[in-house]
Amino acid sequence: MHIDDKNKQNDTKIYLHMDNNDDEAQIDLFNIAGHMRKKKKLYKYILLVALCAGVLLGLVMVGVDYIVGQSSYARAVISFQYEGIEEGLDPNGAAFDINKIKSPAVIEDALNSLNITEYSAEEVRENIAIEGVLPEDAVERITVIKEMALEDVSNYEKILDVSYFPSQYIVYFYNELGMSGTQSTQVLNAILESYRTYFLDTYANTEVLTVTSNLIDYKGYDYAEALDMLRTQIEIMMDYVSERREQAPEFRSADTGLSFGDISTALETVNGVDLAKLSSYIESHTLTKDKNRQKEYYEYKIKKYNMEIAECQVQLNNVQSVIDRYQKDPVVIVSSQETTQQIEQTNEYYDELLQQKLNISNRIAELNTDLNETYVLLNAINSSTIKNEQSEFDYADQTMDSIAQTIADWADLTEETTEEYYTTTLFSNAYKIGVPAQYSAAGGLMAIAKKIVIAVAAMIFVVVVVWCMDGLFCELRQIRKNKQ
Repeated sequence: MHIDDKNKQNDTKIYLHMDNNDDEAQIDLFNIAGHMRKKKKLYKYILLVALCAGVLLGLVMVGVDYIVGQSSYARAVISFQYEGIEEGLDPNGAAFDINKIKSPAVIEDALNSLNITEYSAEEVRENIAIEGVLPEDAVERITVIKEMALEDVSNYEKILDVSYFPSQYIVYFYNELGMSGTQSTQVLNAILESYRTYFLDTYANTEVLTVTSNLIDYKGYDYAEALDMLRTQIEIMMDYVSERREQAPEFRSADTGLSFGDISTALETVNGVDLAKLSSYIESHTLTKDKNRQKEYYEYKIKKYNMEIAECQVQLNNVQSVIDRYQKDPVVIVSSQETTQQIEQTNEYYDELLQQKLNISNRIAELNTDLNETYVLLNAINSSTIKNEQSEFDYADQTMDSIAQTIADWADLTEETTEEYYTTTLFSNAYKIGVPAQYSAAGGLMAIAKKIVIAVAAMIFVVVVVWCMDGLFCELRQIRKNKQ
């Protein structure tokens, strides 16, 4: 099939030359256009009908999508800004998982905050989708590679090597559950706020104080055991506050008016004064609710300390053995023909071994001190013949209640101060809701218009093709008629 141009007496005609096995035919395209003009009025009405049919078809497509729910959704944009997110890490250095937003705990908390009971967390979770936004630097690298690929096609393979971790995400909540637009928006916003609480609780770790404080039920134990529980609780708090003080030595809470240094000093006072005073009173009066049970407790502690000392001693011997076999490579510097100077090379592994030895030795010393103290307490109980008075028990109980309440109060203050530090300072921008949830019915006006335009264009295209084919068939019939 080919097209020939012929010029005769300034008249231009375009022929469509068709080769067949039996005969040849030349079709004048202008004649086809002429046949089409003859039916112009008919096809004008048909195009109008196609236009209406296309609009109707587009609306039907929109309606189907609306009923199904896939095109109606609430949409929000969130972003993360903290050290490590560009490498795909969470604030603790582990792999970051954005799908925690869809965890049942987060969704249940959001539904409970809205008092929604007709939908389960699993039903809501199935309709949430999260998309990562491609970072600008990754877009630039891909663009450069595509430009290079115009010269060398093999460069397209380099696109696969472009790795990136999004710091911005789009969260969709599709309306397949029959919710109203307002309710869908409220649910998605509540989920994102619930995830904020989860994010801070996970990486601020303030809940550890509340949990350990609630676990204390010292009233069911003897005095020595209760003292050990209170010491353990306050040591956990002191270690926790010490870490926060190193992170933010200048931070001071606007709500509590405390810095981490203030809290640390207060806890040291409770531990070094209040608990020590109560411990001294109990030991001096050999105060116990059950003498036999107390003896068993001390004997258990002695056994435990001896086992720990033996274990530490084995570790110390192993470290010392490695140190004895280890030799540093010396560096010899010749300063002149008569004298030489020898300097040992710094070795990080050797220094680490020495630090391990020092730490184990210190631990053995601490355990020996605790062991000796427990022996003294056990001997005091065994040799005691004094019967304690009720007033002594009452004083110990009141003092212990007061100390326990003081520790609980400082745990609350520590939690409030830490939460403010993480939300206003350290993690103030770590998690942001850049664009709150917005509802798009059937994909929004642009999506509706797009579906209608596509449907109308498809219908018009079909009519135009039929019109052209009609003109072609009319010309073919005319050619056959002329031949006959």
